[in-house]
Amino acid sequence: MGSKYAWTGVVLAGGKSTRMGQDKALLEVDGQPLLLHAIEKLKPHVRELLVIGEPRKYGNIWPAILPDEIPGLGPLGGIVTALNAARHDRLLVLAVDVPGVNAQLLERLSRELPDDADALVPRHADQLEPLVAAYHRRCTSAFMDHITRSQLSMHGALASVRTAYLDINTGEDGWPEDLFRNLNSPADL
Repeated sequence: MGSKYAWTGVVLAGGKSTRMGQDKALLEVDGQPLLLHAIEKLKPHVRELLVIGEPRKYGNIWPAILPDEIPGLGPLGGIVTALNAARHDRLLVLAVDVPGVNAQLLERLSRELPDDADALVPRHADQLEPLVAAYHRRCTSAFMDHITRSQLSMHGALASVRTAYLDINTGEDGWPEDLFRNLNSPADL
């Protein structure tokens, strides 16, 4: 495990995929849907694995698919759904559309979430990656509070909890250049 705690892995497969024109989670890369790639990446690092998305669309890929408790709230809603459903206090979150994320990053997130922090978020070139991050259950009430006030920005939510950062220079120190490459449109494939 590498971590002294049990973790729940969360694949965020929701999202409208408007720019992609088709469901990103079901897009095939190397003959497998992105959702399966994400599940297989997370599996070695966690004891429980949840997928937040449409059960009727993804149920054939993974048994534990949870729909958003309140649809239409974006990633923040998906993370809160997972925080409420998880068996473990620590969640390792991975968006379905960042295929470059590697085991090294997931391992570091799960190993380095500080005991006195509620979240550990990668930061590179002043960009935050809240959808490839570690969260503690302590985030739940602050995140719910944001949702109640219709403040759905992940950056705003992170500012309201004790967030630690994992600084990464992509393309250096053994990190791949495309570590956080996001698939948004067919041109990104």
